[in-house]
Amino acid sequence: MAFGPRRPMTARAVAEQVRSGAVSAREIVESALQAARELDPVLHFLDELDADGARRAAERLEPGGPLAGVPFLIKARTPPESPILTRLVAGGAIPIGWATRARPGAVSLTFGWNGTEYTRNPWDLTRSPGGSTAGGAAAVAAGVVPLATGGDSGGSLRIPASFCGIAGFKGTYGRVPRPGGRALGGLTTAGVIGADLDDVILATSIASGPHRLDPTALPHWPVPVFENPPTKSDADSWLVGSQRRWRVAYRSTLGASAADPGVDRVVRERLSRADVELVDVPLELESTEEAWPVLSDLDNGRGAEAAAANRARFIRDHNNTALADVFTAVDVLVTPTTLTVAHGYDQHEQNIITADPCWIFNVTGHPAVSVPAGLSDGLPVGMQVVAPHGADEIALAVARRLQIELPPPPVR
Repeated sequence: MAFGPRRPMTARAVAEQVRSGAVSAREIVESALQAARELDPVLHFLDELDADGARRAAERLEPGGPLAGVPFLIKARTPPESPILTRLVAGGAIPIGWATRARPGAVSLTFGWNGTEYTRNPWDLTRSPGGSTAGGAAAVAAGVVPLATGGDSGGSLRIPASFCGIAGFKGTYGRVPRPGGRALGGLTTAGVIGADLDDVILATSIASGPHRLDPTALPHWPVPVFENPPTKSDADSWLVGSQRRWRVAYRSTLGASAADPGVDRVVRERLSRADVELVDVPLELESTEEAWPVLSDLDNGRGAEAAAANRARFIRDHNNTALADVFTAVDVLVTPTTLTVAHGYDQHEQNIITADPCWIFNVTGHPAVSVPAGLSDGLPVGMQVVAPHGADEIALAVARRLQIELPPPPVR
């Protein structure tokens, strides 16, 4: 987990070294703290650093957990009793502090703010890392930590993953329990972002399962067993389950706004080189522009008029049915994660439409994962892979097949 130009170790590799005694948790933590001190003045990803707390946790660590000694950042304002936090810590992970998020009340949350400065994207300091899991995404992309926590009610894991060239996974609604239990609107799923998709999968599994604070959460989700590891070669095929090519439907946009041509081109080219079967299927979705704000108000205790709530329910039901029909013909639906590459760090209000492909699947609750598809004008492009309700492992299997390994960003 050393700071520097080389690619940092995965969380799984860090934990293995700590468990074997090859390196101590204290050494890992000190390396992450040093990286945070060096890069935060440039990227402004920290809300607060907790060096003393991280060191104490490292000293008392029993190095047997699946994430033994792995440093991570907590999204600011996450309640300390949150299951995702307590379970990652129980698995041996060590929080080194809190990462920035968007200011409350902003119209669009695709930015980060530490109280005085906007959080910057390590690919281009004039750009935003996305949001609202902004600081975590910037720190992960810059190699400070391999994982960061967040929540996704409108793309808050997937958008920063796309802007920063990393992985972000929103499981089926309820995949990870939340401290407030089941929200009325049902938009938000807690989760993690990471530099390595398999790290994200492992952390999500650890955080999953029923909890006393959220008994409506889904059962524990074990790490999927993939038949073969992913490779860089498009000629190498690996699958979950039966040996067949994945059937994929592609849509460059799911709303009225079109994807940037450069973003669309990168995703199409990646699909054309992959060993998947592209299938053309009809898909007519209702716009979520009416439904999402109503459901968000319900989630946040603001209430809603009966007519508006009924309209939101109709849109959710219509889209769930339309997507169920699509998934009878294909295994997954692929879209660009965002319609554009990262916008200016202070231009979030002018770029609210960038989240259009994400909102749909918060309203319906489908599993959706964003992984890097390539670069457009030197900035990362994410592709979103969506599977049927409960079929998280299918979305992840295809995402592992399609993702590419980007070079380290310039700021690292």
